[in-house]
Amino acid sequence: MAAKPDYKKYGFIPQAQPGLLIMRIRNRAGNMTSDQMCSVAELAQRYGNGQVHVTTRQAVEVPGVKEEFFEEALAAIVAAGLLPAVCGPRVRPVVACPGTDTCPYGLLNARVLAEKLDEGFVGRDLPAKTKFAVSGCPNSCTKPQANDVGFKGVTEPLLEAEACVKCGACVRRCPAKAMAIEDAKLMINYSKCLACGVCIKLCPKKALQTGRKGYHLYVGGKGGRYQYDGQLLAEYVAEDKVLDYLEAILATYQELAAKGERLNSVVAKTGIAVLKEQIESKL
Repeated sequence: MAAKPDYKKYGFIPQAQPGLLIMRIRNRAGNMTSDQMCSVAELAQRYGNGQVHVTTRQAVEVPGVKEEFFEEALAAIVAAGLLPAVCGPRVRPVVACPGTDTCPYGLLNARVLAEKLDEGFVGRDLPAKTKFAVSGCPNSCTKPQANDVGFKGVTEPLLEAEACVKCGACVRRCPAKAMAIEDAKLMINYSKCLACGVCIKLCPKKALQTGRKGYHLYVGGKGGRYQYDGQLLAEYVAEDKVLDYLEAILATYQELAAKGERLNSVVAKTGIAVLKEQIESKL
């Protein structure tokens, strides 16, 4: 009897009902054009049961695909200019927020980074499934700390003391209560600062300027049945350095992980300090 294809490698998942598959279709950074959505609808009618489900990771999936139509349905996805999803022990499609594209809180263009991650990493074989999430600001709507590798957009406020009139607007609006006026001076408690940029945007005298800007990188996060918060690996990583950092993270993960071992387990057994040292030695 011939072995069944590796359905998961192409984003097809055996359904609870025997002989049926769920067909997942990938998008980049959670975005699809109206034409692509029409193509998804056509595929759902032709191969599935006419329904489309949006997954928690921004993919779309079509249930009710008969196993015997696997190869035909996969070819149809590609012919429609769409991307098949990927599952199994490899890099999964990237979750991302809109960032500065549309969000008033966005600090960085999360979509641009997510598309680079998708193009360069999604589908890469690894010891276990590996998930990325990109958030354009510290609101962390995409939960970067709950992914194997998470990217959180941040910006550091720097005070130009001569321009500050001590109006207190930043003190009142700071979400972290990291600012105070003491001895007629504005003080910033950077240990509490979220690097969200709210104070920079609202300062009427532009006394608060952008300092370091980039992504905080988290590793070892995990959702599901047993949840783990990712640990902070690096701060204010510049956008043009993020991909190099990620290559080093994944290379170290492959060196240290056993087959089937998630990144959170590697962090737990090595410790974040040792892991960080090994990663930075590759940069």
